[in-house]
Amino acid sequence: MKKFGYIVSIIFLTAFTGCVKMEIDPAPKDMVIFSVGHYIRTSKAASLLDTDGGITSFKSKAYLYAEGYMDRAQSFFGSNGETISWNASTSQWAPSHPYYWPKSSNSYINFVSWYDRNGAPTNVSETALSWNIDGSSRSIAADDNIMFADEAWHYNQNTTNAAQYTGDEVLVGVPTLFHHALAQVSFRLKATTLSDGGTTWEIYATDFSVSNVYKTGSLSLSNEDPGTNQTRAWTGDWATTGTPDSLAAPGAGVAINPTDTVAYIMQNRSVIPQSTDSMVLSCNIHIRSNYADNSYMIEDVPFSANLSDFTGDSGAWAMNHHIIYTLKVNPNTGKILFDPTLLEGWTTDANNLMYIE
Repeated sequence: MKKFGYIVSIIFLTAFTGCVKMEIDPAPKDMVIFSVGHYIRTSKAASLLDTDGGITSFKSKAYLYAEGYMDRAQSFFGSNGETISWNASTSQWAPSHPYYWPKSSNSYINFVSWYDRNGAPTNVSETALSWNIDGSSRSIAADDNIMFADEAWHYNQNTTNAAQYTGDEVLVGVPTLFHHALAQVSFRLKATTLSDGGTTWEIYATDFSVSNVYKTGSLSLSNEDPGTNQTRAWTGDWATTGTPDSLAAPGAGVAINPTDTVAYIMQNRSVIPQSTDSMVLSCNIHIRSNYADNSYMIEDVPFSANLSDFTGDSGAWAMNHHIIYTLKVNPNTGKILFDPTLLEGWTTDANNLMYIE
């Protein structure tokens, strides 16, 4: 029913203004579908189904410029936009019910798409996209995920985009390439060894926190009509607001698993992108030495470090970046080394790791 309502509204509009009527061609091959990918530094796109925990839908607004009525945009998906979902039976990303491309090659549509796990943007238009995390109506949850896609300008048909592929499969539809609006951080405890001859060690961390972390801020993105058929990236960044706070690890502490000698103190924590200049990481490292004669000794090692003090650190938790901070403990010497690793595109592919030394 919604499809026919849309056609009637176009006919009424064009008759009222004396413009040429735009016709819709309801052929299955002309249904609007989406080619959805995820930004990775290798310029290869992978489905959100694989890279972001099985995301199966996102939101999109579409702005129609019909032939004979090009001076004003019409809401192709309706004023509230549409939910674009993955259809496993057809292996396509598509709206909840069929929409068709305009029959006239002189008509075109602009697409603004985003994903927000726990909320919605505060403003969406063809040239502006924004979020406001004020700590009251909206806060950043530990597993939050906000993404925005490069805007698709001046499209009037499904396209085959050779730059977006998974393996040998070429994806067809409206090119929709997502970027993360937030940053992610992980902190882990790692042991260089847990045994040496008759001595074994147990290592655990307590009282973990990072101070001077902003938990509120606003993101303002802008775009500009290129005048041609193409995708165009948004520009803009976060501005932090309010008073910085501490980011503390949940629970009483974490112990290293003797099997893999590593334990996550905090894993995949979503945060507002911001400078790390004033951030200080602090925790207590506890090393228990177990000797062959069944005696033991416990050593408590307070640890504190400025996050921005490490050579090669970008100095920020940046959008679309995931930084893993590793506290590497040598129980033989009592030394604690700090080893940050940057993951761009939030991919766990080992070929995309960049080590900061």
